[in-house]
Amino acid sequence: MAVVNETHSEEHNMQEHHGTGRYWLVWAALLAFTFITVITGRMHLPTFGLLLALVIATVKGTLVLLFFMHLIDHKGANRLVMGVSLLFVLIMIMAPMADFATRFRGSNPPGSHVSDLKDLNFPEAQGDAKHGGSHGLKLPDSHP
Repeated sequence: MAVVNETHSEEHNMQEHHGTGRYWLVWAALLAFTFITVITGRMHLPTFGLLLALVIATVKGTLVLLFFMHLIDHKGANRLVMGVSLLFVLIMIMAPMADFATRFRGSNPPGSHVSDLKDLNFPEAQGDAKHGGSHGLKLPDSHP
């Protein structure tokens, strides 16, 4: 039974079973990256936290593709499809990030690292509310 996009030598190589050692090693690497993700997720890394999480997720996904989905054993079109897919994922991630970073100041969400507007959801930004409430509007006195 022939596999699509495979030559006879690749079919022969795929019939040879690999030892379980490399799978255990990849599994340990995936656990290590998961541990790093959990540790760094609890830290406050405002400048490169998102980039670090994306890099770790990309490395973990690539390890799963290469070893558990046996893409490392394939040649030709399968690797090309993986490479082009990875390129498009990077473009789809970078395009919105570039757009968000270069927007007009007023269109960025308040409190984000690319905006200098105060976020009104935080208590330190609501300091003026106790000195007049509701953006300085005063309620009428109930006493005649």
